[in-house]
Amino acid sequence: MHSQRFTQQENSAVFLTRSKALIIVLAVLILFGCEHSELVQHNQEYEVVEAERIQHNHEYAAAEARRYSKLYRAFRDSPDYPANYLADIAADGLGPYAREDPLAEIFSIERSVDFIEGVATSWGDRYGCVTCHTNGFFLTLPPSIINNRPGYQEVQEDAREFIRSWPLPEDAHMEDAQKALEAAASNSENNTYLEDTYVVATPAFLAISELQSTGALSPEVIKALDRAWSLQEPEGHWSNWVVCNWLPFESDYHFGVTLMAIVGGLAPDSYMQTAAAQQGMQRVRRYLSENEPVNIQNRGMMLWAGRYVEGLVNEEQKEVWVQELLNLQRSDGGWASGNLGDWRQGDGAQSDPRVAIESDGYGTGFVMYVLMQAGVPTSDQAIQRGVAWLKANQRSRGHWWTQSLKNIPNTLNFLTHTGTTFALKALEAAGVVSD
Repeated sequence: MHSQRFTQQENSAVFLTRSKALIIVLAVLILFGCEHSELVQHNQEYEVVEAERIQHNHEYAAAEARRYSKLYRAFRDSPDYPANYLADIAADGLGPYAREDPLAEIFSIERSVDFIEGVATSWGDRYGCVTCHTNGFFLTLPPSIINNRPGYQEVQEDAREFIRSWPLPEDAHMEDAQKALEAAASNSENNTYLEDTYVVATPAFLAISELQSTGALSPEVIKALDRAWSLQEPEGHWSNWVVCNWLPFESDYHFGVTLMAIVGGLAPDSYMQTAAAQQGMQRVRRYLSENEPVNIQNRGMMLWAGRYVEGLVNEEQKEVWVQELLNLQRSDGGWASGNLGDWRQGDGAQSDPRVAIESDGYGTGFVMYVLMQAGVPTSDQAIQRGVAWLKANQRSRGHWWTQSLKNIPNTLNFLTHTGTTFALKALEAAGVVSD
């Protein structure tokens, strides 16, 4: 009996041990099954995301190819160049412009707003990108003259859509500047290179637009600004900003840095206290303190930024730079874009001719605007003479003529667009808000 009882106890212990083992095995299998299922699901989700990324990049590259196909470079090999390109551009209402364009018989702000709104929307329709000389600066026009116009909202949305189209940073940016330029020139269907000029200027212009209109930044613009800050060099500039003698915005690093300084000065504390914005503005200050503005255009941008960024420009600098700009006013009351830098046409070589010196829309509008940003009163004689020049030199289509400073053969003189925008900004700042 004792032996039988021991055997029963032993069998019970074995059964219990085996049951525990079985439970453990089942638990492991269940856990493994769950983990395997989760792994399969994770891989499936990754494959979906990766397919979407590849498709998104393909769509961006295709859009870049379409943009290239509409640029003058794509027409140059044709025996009909430049006539075919000029006709193609003219069909979209984007020029060309010439010194001989007739003057307006009657000055009209409304006509000018109609003009610049038309070319800004046409640029978005034609190219699907944001460029400094046309729809970029258009977004900085004051709300008092542009806010309620449908074209303004359309250009804002064009800029947002352009931002949405960008490839992810790891697909879009290159450390090697030479490889980046080669990729941009390749016009390949797989080309996803995105230059810093776009990544900095687009959210900067859109941020100024939103801040002037509503006083707040949209989440979309905040994300784009953070991306721009992430590409900033420790010294404060953006190394893949295009520098190619496309005067005055793509000839050095300074313009992009001061443009972001203006955004930093306008943006609310709720954004500027974020880590990305704080570090970015520290680097902006560092760059602008260690790199003296080498031309009058740069110093003008500093005066504009200095209105919003405390301590960026000291009183001595402001006094000297304001007087420098006042001294450049011409006998007819205007200012010349060609006097804003020691610039050469073409590729900018010393053997190239100097840029043209004549009173024009950009020179007059830009200088007047930054002077008033620096505190020059609207009643100042120089400002009033500038207003008179703008009223007398508006063209019949509503624009103010400005010759391209690069002035390559058959240029479209798109600086006329920027000149018109700054003429309107200057007139509004001077209190001329109606015809």
